[in-house]
Amino acid sequence: MSEMSTQITSVRLARDRARLFAAPVICVLIAAAAVASGLLLGGPGGISLVAVGGLAALIAAYLVALVSSYRLLVEPGVLKLQWLGGERRYRLVRGSVTRVAVVGENAASLDPRFGSLGWAVGPAMLRGDEPIELIRLSSRPPLIVAPTDRGRLAIAAAVESDLLAAMTHAVRLQERLDEVAARRAAPPVPEVAPPPPPPPPAPVAPRVLTGIERTLIEQRLAAERAAAQAAAEVERAGAAAGVVPEGPPALEPAAAVVITAAPDVAPAPAAVPRAARRRERAQWQRPAWLSVPGPATVVAALPIALPLIGAGIAWTAITVTGRPALPIDEARILLAALALVGPLGAAGGLIARTWYPRLGGLVMVTSISALAMLTRTILA
Repeated sequence: MSEMSTQITSVRLARDRARLFAAPVICVLIAAAAVASGLLLGGPGGISLVAVGGLAALIAAYLVALVSSYRLLVEPGVLKLQWLGGERRYRLVRGSVTRVAVVGENAASLDPRFGSLGWAVGPAMLRGDEPIELIRLSSRPPLIVAPTDRGRLAIAAAVESDLLAAMTHAVRLQERLDEVAARRAAPPVPEVAPPPPPPPPAPVAPRVLTGIERTLIEQRLAAERAAAQAAAEVERAGAAAGVVPEGPPALEPAAAVVITAAPDVAPAPAAVPRAARRRERAQWQRPAWLSVPGPATVVAALPIALPLIGAGIAWTAITVTGRPALPIDEARILLAALALVGPLGAAGGLIARTWYPRLGGLVMVTSISALAMLTRTILA
């Protein structure tokens, strides 16, 4: 069966906000400290610290967008994990679905390869000897372990019943699709030809009468005619002997006149007054192209929009302060570089988003770092 891309539903994953955003908060604090130290120190060392602070802020923004973009989608026979810049598909196979507790007295040991602070996504070891794929954004709920083509997949869902119902529906729908595909691929059953119609009966040739047979038939017909004439004469003679003169016709009794009362005419129903029709006021509806973008759309547009926004902020700062106070040749080179970094960074983010989604964050960080260094150099 070919890959299906019809989404059935999405399963809400359990999320621990405090643990998920701990690393971005630490990066923001590092960025603030680095920027403050760079502004106080000044010089090349200060520029380096400001650049480090900007890089830490970008890493924090990327981590926030990454942990907020994890989604688990359910398709026919497939569980699909999506995140910022990538996705992974797990095809469900036959096997038992188990529930594993990772917190409490009978908790099983879990060693993820990547992850910290109670959340992890990727390969892991369950009970020290079983390799699994892990999707866990919170440390509290138990794991639902299902068999897939990539091995057993452990999922920490917000509502376990929703996850189990979605997987059951996905497996049944995939079985139905496989049955339909098998029926279409099977050779057609040959049609049975109807039996040929029976031949029409042969016409019977008329039999020719002999002379004796014709004479006998004529004699029988003549005897029948003579008997019929004799019976008619006897009937006429009997009718003439029994004729009696008729008297005046008896008067028939007068028919009783039946008078029926006319039915009462029902009164016409009174007219029911109609209620006044309510007039609805015209309402303005927002067109589809004016809809507010969702978080996933905003996160996907960050590698393209941030270089342009940073270039606009840099040009605004340079225009307001009236700098650079540099020689003409150097100023031309720096301003030309500043003018090209924003559009080129946006183009690089678009290219990375189209062909290499995992490089979108790297392209965005590089463009913002170049803008920060150029702006610092021009305004220094």
